Amino acid sequence: MTVKEVPVLIVGGGLAGLSSALFLSQHGIDCYLVEKHETTAVLLRAAGVNSRTMELLRNAGLEKTVVSQGMKLVAGHRWRELGQPANQIPRVILRANSIADIENAVVVEEPSVEIGHVSPTEPYWCGQDKLEPIIRDEAIRRGAQVHFNTRMESFEQHEDGVTAVVLDQATQERTTIRARYLIAADGVHSAVRESLGIGRVGHGPIGHVMSILFKADLDSTIQGRRFIICYLPNPEAPGMLHRFDEERWIFGFFYDPRKTDPAEFTEERCLQIIRTATGATDLDLEVQMTKSWELSHNVAESYRSQHVLLAGDAAHVHPPAGAYGANAGIQDAHNLAWKLAAVLQGWAGEDLLDTYEEERHPVGEATAEQAWMRQTIRGSANETQRAAMRDSTVVSTGYRYTSKAVIGPRYPEPIPTELEMTGRPGYRVPHIWLRRGETQVSTVDLAVASFVLLTGPDGAEWVTAARTVAEEIDVPLTSYVVSESGELADPDGAFLGTTGLTSSGALLLRPDGFVGWRAESADTDTVSTLRDVLLRTLARTADIAGSR
Repeated sequence: MTVKEVPVLIVGGGLAGLSSALFLSQHGIDCYLVEKHETTAVLLRAAGVNSRTMELLRNAGLEKTVVSQGMKLVAGHRWRELGQPANQIPRVILRANSIADIENAVVVEEPSVEIGHVSPTEPYWCGQDKLEPIIRDEAIRRGAQVHFNTRMESFEQHEDGVTAVVLDQATQERTTIRARYLIAADGVHSAVRESLGIGRVGHGPIGHVMSILFKADLDSTIQGRRFIICYLPNPEAPGMLHRFDEERWIFGFFYDPRKTDPAEFTEERCLQIIRTATGATDLDLEVQMTKSWELSHNVAESYRSQHVLLAGDAAHVHPPAGAYGANAGIQDAHNLAWKLAAVLQGWAGEDLLDTYEEERHPVGEATAEQAWMRQTIRGSANETQRAAMRDSTVVSTGYRYTSKAVIGPRYPEPIPTELEMTGRPGYRVPHIWLRRGETQVSTVDLAVASFVLLTGPDGAEWVTAARTVAEEIDVPLTSYVVSESGELADPDGAFLGTTGLTSSGALLLRPDGFVGWRAESADTDTVSTLRDVLLRTLARTADIAGSR
């Protein structure tokens, strides 16, 4: 049996697993991914790519590719416009008695798309069937070993890592993989999570859904109107309709598996269900695929068990309302990747990995709850429930971390009531457009492969200290003075204005773009202060003791 050694083994080749491979490779970490299915997703599932996820893909060089294959989300009120371009879709959820009556549809939800003040990029509508290959190909280009049609048969943990046996289902060849860490991104029914005995908590199963992918010319009926989702509440066949691409659609509906076997949804039965639901009884359509799945709400009780870390649906699963699930999985992968890289490359202590759970578990729970509320009480929420529901941009981008990797206040809840991007520790750095020479650059684009220290026009001491500390404790750290005409030019003073820092203040950005610490102004010993902050952030306890 062939034996391979690799720093990280990834089990699962969905969006969370492929993103883990991409972001690890971006940090120069070798990884080996196995996925039991033969190909990436073929049926549209997750489609909404929020602005925070687009930022991560942008910093991996994939923004233009996603834009070219997806549809730009535009203001929801534009759904009434006829004949809109194929490369854009209004961000609106409708409810209509039939597609023939779409003109009289009721707007159920219309999330804002005005996020230019929040992010350097925009949300896009790009189905999982398109996004997974984009991420896979870039991960492979960067050196990740990605193996589809390969499943993990077994694994065991030992003192210094994990040993797993994987089977190539085409050749029946087995390979032993020895890895320091294993990322379990193997989905809702994660075999890895279950084998570790990690339980889940939540509202549990909500219902079973059948999704039908079909080809039909609905444009003449809806007269070119475009929308994300339209609920069709026909009592004889209630369900949800949304566009797959320019020729195909998906209709999804609840069914009871105790009364109906999924196999009973024959092509003829599916045709009749779609015609009844849409009200287009003479509609010429072709059923291309059906898929049943369980709608549920559960969060793993723990995201880590020694050398195994959970990500994506293996860690949290919830209703698709809000389009938070896949985005949260990609953001799990991003948070985890830089921490694994820091530990594996020797510039962080092992305990830094504990902060993955400290940060992502509360966010996962809160995000799942937001999705559950949107799914179950969207139209009937009382005043208390409405107060508990957060704006979509706050959920997707405005969340905050409390952990040992953040030197700052502890927050009572991970998702605040209002969007507050002012450079406070634990939040993603506020988006501010600066200039580097002739090139416009966002603060969000700066911290990708290293820590970044940003200081005001009178903060040269911090830059000097950063160079000293980076060399002294061997940490990747870049520093910039942000001033009217500095290396990072800020002619309008937006940096100090947004963050509220004095001209000698500083922000320390982690490699995931989150603020790890801030100094309102320079102090008497910038070197000692910065050294202590970085050692604490990176869980280098022995070095902290030695520096005192």
